[in-house]
Amino acid sequence: MAAKKNEPMNARSAAKAQAQAQVRAQERRTTVIIVAASVVGLALFGALIFFIINQGKVPELGTDGAVAPASADATGGVSVGTGGVAGVDVPTDAPRVDIYLDFMCPICNTFEQINAADLDTLRESGAIQLYYHPISILDRYSQGTEFSTRAAGAAGVVADKAPEAFHDFVNAMFANQPAENTSGLSDADISQIAVTAGVPEDVAGSLDSADMRKWATAATDRASQDGMQGTPTVRVSASGVFDEGEVLDPNTVPYFEAGGLKAYLESLG
Repeated sequence: MAAKKNEPMNARSAAKAQAQAQVRAQERRTTVIIVAASVVGLALFGALIFFIINQGKVPELGTDGAVAPASADATGGVSVGTGGVAGVDVPTDAPRVDIYLDFMCPICNTFEQINAADLDTLRESGAIQLYYHPISILDRYSQGTEFSTRAAGAAGVVADKAPEAFHDFVNAMFANQPAENTSGLSDADISQIAVTAGVPEDVAGSLDSADMRKWATAATDRASQDGMQGTPTVRVSASGVFDEGEVLDPNTVPYFEAGGLKAYLESLG
């Protein structure tokens, strides 16, 4: 009888111990992510400096063939509206969120895995204006193939010619992200990913646009002027006006923790 009397207490103790172990494990995972983000952030800052020094004369957005996608604005950001279409149904009276990403950046992929669903929820409800900035600071990590520039240029083509598929294309590119210090994805690979993301085949066959690659380079240069120091960078304007925004510090707004960015953005409303 005594043994049976102790079973509920033993079960509760075991459950409590398991919960504590899970919390400690989560804390370790969070710490690893933050440390990794800090280390990679320094590396990416170095990559950005390399980009600025070695880029030479970079065309300004909208000039020298660097024509922006119709759904992009003067900052190089491609807006995604409440219905998931680039440049359509974007609220004007909500906080503006600008996400700077490089398709070769593994920490960008981590950021997307943690925050994509939350950002979609806020975007779909009209609680935020969401802008993606495909940029190219990691070309030197693709064995001379300039994967970052090619990928960002391809995203620009999709935003311009297949805006309904832009959001899914971004997701698909991260789902198929190549490792750093490889040749990256070929143009044919990117084209196939685009088709699976819903991009019409005729558009998918034109993703290697030289003009759009110039736009990607110009947009990267503009991003560096706007405070982007690596990828991912998150810039938020509570007023919805880009020039009134500021780059978030992940130590202040924990956007590498599940729900951290969402909670911050909801507090602005």
